[in-house]
Amino acid sequence: MRDITTPCLTRLTRLLSGALLALLLCTGAAAAAPVRIAIIIDDIGYHRHRGLEAINLDPGITCAVIPRAPHGQRLAREAARQGREVIIHLPMAGNGLALDPGGIHSDMAPEDIAAVVREAFTLIPEATGLNNHMGSVTTSDPEAMHWLMHELASHQAFFVDSRTSPTSVAEQTALAHGLPATGRDIFLDNERDLLAINDQFNALLRLARRRGSAIAIGHPYPETLEYLRRALPLLKEAGIELVPVSMLLPGAP
Repeated sequence: MRDITTPCLTRLTRLLSGALLALLLCTGAAAAAPVRIAIIIDDIGYHRHRGLEAINLDPGITCAVIPRAPHGQRLAREAARQGREVIIHLPMAGNGLALDPGGIHSDMAPEDIAAVVREAFTLIPEATGLNNHMGSVTTSDPEAMHWLMHELASHQAFFVDSRTSPTSVAEQTALAHGLPATGRDIFLDNERDLLAINDQFNALLRLARRRGSAIAIGHPYPETLEYLRRALPLLKEAGIELVPVSMLLPGAP
């Protein structure tokens, strides 16, 4: 992962001046209902320093930790210590991509899927929910999702579909099992470019203003972390609240 250079930071400062103006223009009259967003930072656990940076961004950040990642357990404990919401970022098989250790794939027996989920919650006991890491193949498999949600229900956890595939059945399967469940609306950083992240962030805010809430996923990339460090303090002035993702589940207050 490349580091942000000084010219990039100068460019970012200019971008955020425009972002602030856009936010303030969107504010207008007081909203009849609160406008809330959730931002999940995925892939926490592979880089200790960047994981800590993500945890320190804002109390409302949701930290999605890969259970078997080298720094996953330590970072989950730190996130919980600081009062951050922690969820399991469970590896699931995608198209032609290597499956991270401790993940699930469609050919696994039900008892093996259950064992993976149990191990994940043993490694990350701070977790109250789960979302998928990759998983374009597995989340599209109804049987695999049935057994995943069957086990997840025993942990009284919620589920967030990262929506890595348009054919995912994960969210609807979770709901069918009676789990609190929702799905990602915006990926902030599919393009690790400051202009692209700025565009996605503003798309998130527009969607939240239209619907009342919206959910984004980002990653602990240097570009994303630097952008959010500068952008998140602007939200209050714009009348937008950053909340843990559990507060945007169906039925949540």
